Amino acid sequence: MYKQLEIRWIDLNPTRGAETYKKRPCVILQADSVNVGSRTVIVAPILPGHKDWPFAVNVTPTKRNGLDKARHINLKQLRAVDVSRIDNRQGVLEQRYLDAIRDGLEVVFDL
Repeated sequence: MYKQLEIRWIDLNPTRGAETYKKRPCVILQADSVNVGSRTVIVAPILPGHKDWPFAVNVTPTKRNGLDKARHINLKQLRAVDVSRIDNRQGVLEQRYLDAIRDGLEVVFDL
């Protein structure tokens, strides 16, 4: 079973237009209770660099999250992916980012 806040490598291809593409680290956002037995998982891609967008969460690399450099979670590019696209675990995103993720999702969905 995949766990919420795990960072996993996910093959996002094939894509169309402006969708985030190629194999990338992504954070699993879907709740653990929904992940049980699910064939799809909701994820957000983690992209290089810091961004000042209201729907981006900037992440600093740590041993726990396994990231190699400053990156951002792009909450505007959420995707439900089949579990067959999910590969190796990179690390686990720290809980301290949860409030920023919630804030970014409020912006994306105008909640």
